[in-house]
Amino acid sequence: MKPCRGLALIILLIGTFPATADKLRDAVVTLQLEELAATLTATQISALLDGRGGELPPRQQEAAAVLISAGVLRASDLGDPARIAQKTARFATALRSRHPGFRGRIEDASMPADIALRQTYDELLAANALLTGLGELLAEGVLTGYDLRRLGVYEEIPESHGFVYSHSSWRHLRQLVALLRREGVGGWLYITPKVSAFLYRDGWGGDPSNLATLPTGQRIVQAREMAVLFEFDAPDDRARFHELIMQYAKKDSDDEPGLLADSWWQPFYYTDGLLEGFEKISLVVVSAGEQEATLTVLEENTQRVVERLASFPWEVRVDTVWVNPAFKRFLEGGYK
Repeated sequence: MKPCRGLALIILLIGTFPATADKLRDAVVTLQLEELAATLTATQISALLDGRGGELPPRQQEAAAVLISAGVLRASDLGDPARIAQKTARFATALRSRHPGFRGRIEDASMPADIALRQTYDELLAANALLTGLGELLAEGVLTGYDLRRLGVYEEIPESHGFVYSHSSWRHLRQLVALLRREGVGGWLYITPKVSAFLYRDGWGGDPSNLATLPTGQRIVQAREMAVLFEFDAPDDRARFHELIMQYAKKDSDDEPGLLADSWWQPFYYTDGLLEGFEKISLVVVSAGEQEATLTVLEENTQRVVERLASFPWEVRVDTVWVNPAFKRFLEGGYK
């Protein structure tokens, strides 16, 4: 993934104000929140600051409070000027991007209720040439699965600060976002539809209605899913996210208690930034027209996949990503 083009410029502009400038007030102006700031009472400002920022002049306290109320900052950010600049810049960039998958802040109180906005799969399902060709590769055993989504959907977002997380259940996603909010993990949320197909593993159990059998006898799961980008405020939040998934969203046995709804045996999430404990794999990206397919491939199998793709009239590139260990085990043939 590529970093947002506007992010560095906005950070530079905010970070180069004179030392005596009211940077918090400047951020309020940048984000066009001046009128909202004027509505705050002294009691509301005190509550929002939560005992912090007492050293700030009154106008800066007001500015800090309105930035907190808008979800731009947390009270704990007030002692870190660099963090204030970065988060303010990212907020401005996100709001101006008009990204089709943009949902808002993870910690917004209304986010779990508003998360299931309209999703359309019509254009993806109409990509017959791509779907047919990818189906052939599945049947041949060249691939273990694929995801088909809109072309370049997350190219402008710094994914190294987060994960692309796959799931098919809105109920699961609502609960996951509420869990992150409860546990104090903040950041941005983007959702884009994707069409998926992947090999079914014996041991998963159940009788899914979207299970199909190939002429070879292999069973595949065909699904309409979501590629959910969690872009956290700090790269370290990736480790916290992984801990929460392992505790609350990773199924290890049938009827396991204490899990989020519709948890998977092998959750699937990846990042393009090195992360301790995660496994390096190849993400082969195939593009045609307005769609792209992402193929998760073990490094040792990458060359074989690329050579087989050469017989199709598609553009192909190979990225390196780091995937959670459970999904690496899926690629190796496991089911847990």
